[in-house]
This record gives sequence, structure tokens and C-alpha cells, in this order.
Amino acid sequence: MASLQDQLMKSGLINKQKAKQAQTEKRRKAKQKKKKGTVEVSDVQTAINDQKEIQRQQDLEKNRQAQAELDARSAHGKLIQMIAQHCEKAYQGELDYHFTYDNKVKRIAINEKTQQGLSIGLLAICVLNDEFYLINKEAAAKLTEIDPSVLVALHEKVEISDIEEDDPYAEFAIPDDLIW
Repeated sequence: MASLQDQLMKSGLINKQKAKQAQTEKRRKAKQKKKKGTVEVSDVQTAINDQKEIQRQQDLEKNRQAQAELDARSAHGKLIQMIAQHCEKAYQGELDYHFTYDNKVKRIAINEKTQQGLSIGLLAICVLNDEFYLINKEAAAKLTEIDPSVLVALHEKVEISDIEEDDPYAEFAIPDDLIW
């Protein structure tokens, strides 16, 4: 049985010179392989490596998503804990305080002391799980660092020096709270 090279030479597809070059190249590669210890990477191996890289990228993305979900849960737990610690308990009263939430006017019944605290900015209204809580200004600042959507109402006290001199409505006080 003749080798493939002999068969190709008989059929006229290659000549002696090309056959010799192919053998020389084969010996050269074998020699380099022994010398350097390098291995040629086949197409199958590159496909496997590519598949491993794709899988690694998918795993990294899944890990990022899982970490983001854990961070969101942690932040929500932190919000619940902070609101529970800083929530004002004795604010119930006979006065109605109106504020907007989700483009709707909401109201809560508060006492006069709480109304003053809300109007001058010492207290703020926060929402968590569709329930409203009254907390102090410092706690509200910490809560907005974690999640700004929690803060519903916090009034800043306006200084008299901030009002323009040419303002035609300067003599009329703008109420912070409307009692209906």
C-alpha cells in the first residue's frame, strides 16, 4: 500500500519538489515542538476555549445581577430599620396635613406641634411599602442617600433675605400647608 503522498504524485496533483517541501515542513514543526514544547492548538480546542470564555462571561453577569439584588435587599432592610428607629410615634391629632404623593393629594391627621415641625422643615414625611412615616430631618437626609424615592415631603425654611425686593407678592405669605 502506497502512502497518500505517493498516490498524489502518481495522479499528478503534486510533484516531487512539493512533496519534499511538505516533509521538510513536517519535520521542522516536529523539531520545534520537541524544542519549545509548544503544542499547536486545533480548531476543536479553540472552539472549546471560546465556549469556556462565553460561559465565564455569562457567569460573571449572573454574579453581578445576584449581587445587585442582594444590595437592593440590603438597602431595603436598612430603610426599614432606620424608619423604625427614627419614626415619630405621637403625631396623631385633629389637624389635617395635605401633601402630594404619586400625583395625588394625601392627608394625615396630625397635632399642632407636628404641623409646626413639618412646616419649618424639622420633620419629613417618608413612604415605605405604601405607608407614611414622620421622621426627623437628619434621618430623612440619611434615608435619601440610600433611596431618594422614599422621601415624600421635606420643607426647607425660607429666609426673609432670600425674598427679592421687587417681588410684588412679597407682602403675602405663602402657606406651607393648606387646611381645607
